[in-house]
Amino acid sequence: MDEVSSLDQQTLGVYRAILFHKEHDPKRLASLLDCTPEAVEAALDRLSELALLAPSTDSPGRLRAVNPSLGLKVLLQREQNELAWRQQRIEQNRAALAALAAEYTASGWSNTLDGTEHLDNVDDIRIRLEALAESCVRESLAFHPVNALTQESIEAGRPLNERALARGVRFRSIYLDSVANDRVTKAHAQWMAERHSEIRTSPTLPMRLLIVDNTAAIVAGLPGQAQPSALLFSSQPVVLAMRALFEAYWEHSCPLDRPGDALPGGLTPQERKLLQLLATGLTDEAVARALGIGVRTERRIMAELMERLGASSRFEAGVQAMRREWI
Repeated sequence: MDEVSSLDQQTLGVYRAILFHKEHDPKRLASLLDCTPEAVEAALDRLSELALLAPSTDSPGRLRAVNPSLGLKVLLQREQNELAWRQQRIEQNRAALAALAAEYTASGWSNTLDGTEHLDNVDDIRIRLEALAESCVRESLAFHPVNALTQESIEAGRPLNERALARGVRFRSIYLDSVANDRVTKAHAQWMAERHSEIRTSPTLPMRLLIVDNTAAIVAGLPGQAQPSALLFSSQPVVLAMRALFEAYWEHSCPLDRPGDALPGGLTPQERKLLQLLATGLTDEAVARALGIGVRTERRIMAELMERLGASSRFEAGVQAMRREWI
């Protein structure tokens, strides 16, 4: 069945000319309406298709205009038929895709008796993330330990987020404090916050994490692998343990664009975490990676802290920080 389209102005103009001026000749209609004969012929074909023109009894071989009231009824009936047909197609497609989705989900979990699914490539990860986003009905919790989200990934995920927000899903997300340094990622976080999502930041985050409705949790695979990977958990004890981890970080994180409580020495949460990480013996590179900042930025912050502490070495800075109860 062809889609019924609305009458364009040119087709409507031809109909009016035939209805009011009793004009039938395409050339005279073209002159009257200041358009080409070809355009008139196309309009006549369209009007006949819509049953707004009928064969003339008085002038065999010509067409007459149908009463607009009758034409309206015919058009409405066609639209109703089209709508019913489309609804039937939608239901057929919905049922077919729902059955396919159930079959696909079952096949994905068939070899995961412990409720853990290994996702070994980007496509599989995206398929699972899309499915989780569409199935979410109550709450979505997330760690975002990497600031540099690409515009492409943000645009791809935005329709999923919009549909979930429309369903009333509650979003709570934690980004790194250093999100302020990445324009694209911060803009996305603010976009979510403007839509009543709760956004906080933390100096560090342990992993990339997504928890959906307390029924599933997905975490990034081990770093350093040639191909991105992820683990999807459906075991309730594991999911609840992941949620407890999220809640612990949520409790100590700060709302986006709002500083937390004052720390000793006027430290920011990021500065304090940097001192704590260095105290464990981590290298500059490891500390920078944990904080989501560059090594040069990490060294600049450390140099500023040493100056504030009046220390000539990192060891002395650590001793002074502990004496002042900064860490």
